Amino acid sequence: MTGEVTPVLDFEASTPAKPVPSRDKETGEPVWSVPVLDADPAAKAAGKSLAVKISSPVQPVVPEIPAQMAALGLPFTPVVFEGMTVTPYVNGQGRLAYSFRASGMRGVAAAGSSPAPRGGKAAEI
Repeated sequence: MTGEVTPVLDFEASTPAKPVPSRDKETGEPVWSVPVLDADPAAKAAGKSLAVKISSPVQPVVPEIPAQMAALGLPFTPVVFEGMTVTPYVNGQGRLAYSFRASGMRGVAAAGSSPAPRGGKAAEI
């Protein structure tokens, strides 16, 4: 991930004075956006940066980077998305685009350690 986890706003219900969080149509839970970078050198430039949406009653927590990985000086936080789905659709310009959703995320375990625990902030929307 390349930035902070932020709430997705419901653009139809929000006003400049009162932002309204978007809710998942199936679960009713708030939707959060996680900016990510595809580090695959073969990925096209236009598809390197994207957002993964997570439906969760609490804001997903940015996992800590294991010390072994932090020493590498990576320009992003390595994460694992759980329950990832990719939905293709045709965007407003008539081009094929993709929506990325996950049921959760967790940190990447360092070699020889157990996976980082899942968790969330106490702040709810």
